[in-house]
Amino acid sequence: MEGGQERELIMRKFVALVLASAVVVGAAHAQVFTLTDGNAVVDGDAGTGLLYNWFTDGVDHLFNQDYYFRVGATPEAPIWTVSAPTLTQIAPNIAHVRYANNVFAFDITYTLIGGGPGSGTSDIGEIVRITNLTNAPLAFSLFEYDDFDLNGTAGGDMAMVVNGSTIRQWEGLTTALVGSVPPFDRWEIDAWPNILAKLNDGNVDNLSNTTTPSGPGDLAFAMQWDRVIAPNGNFLMSKNKHIEVVPEPATLAALGLGLAALLRRRRK
Repeated sequence: MEGGQERELIMRKFVALVLASAVVVGAAHAQVFTLTDGNAVVDGDAGTGLLYNWFTDGVDHLFNQDYYFRVGATPEAPIWTVSAPTLTQIAPNIAHVRYANNVFAFDITYTLIGGGPGSGTSDIGEIVRITNLTNAPLAFSLFEYDDFDLNGTAGGDMAMVVNGSTIRQWEGLTTALVGSVPPFDRWEIDAWPNILAKLNDGNVDNLSNTTTPSGPGDLAFAMQWDRVIAPNGNFLMSKNKHIEVVPEPATLAALGLGLAALLRRRRK
């Protein structure tokens, strides 16, 4: 990494820490975990954040991915401020994290599926469950924040809302797709660190439903789900994140010639 890029990364990490610290009192100790599968490695910290690295074929495409929550009219806060986490490494590529207080429990299971060496492709599945632990309806908002640094660089990214369930970010031949079931209720794409500042400003905020498409630049995006969870009920959500590097046109042409030759041999 060149000196300028290294200084920028250090500054980004410092700003992210300052913004998060503004709402954290007595944050839990770090609980680092690593997922590995095929050509991919993901690093997370259940105690002071969630995912912060996603290596695919040795290239780190992720700066930060975290969840925030709001109960009723209280300001948004990082999900890891709810309680000390319970971290369970189920398999080398699967981890489960749980946070709980006397109002609700947040459970998330990560599953990493790597591609073949050199494929440029890998996938993270996330199953989220929010359980209302009270005997009354619970007004709850969930936010997912994504800051991809595709190709290992902060700048040069484009992003757009594909539909009510999917946001796409890309730089050159590299694409990140993030989708959810059920669809999100609100969304926002903006230059870093504007969304992060909004989620940590101590005020009640909703995502702005702007701006698509965005870029090029150092971008981040977020999704928001608003629910009233029944007494002792659940809100379930499935997320999928996919990294893909499309081959250069010359590579595609070579693959096409190889396939044509193979078909000719089969016909003979």
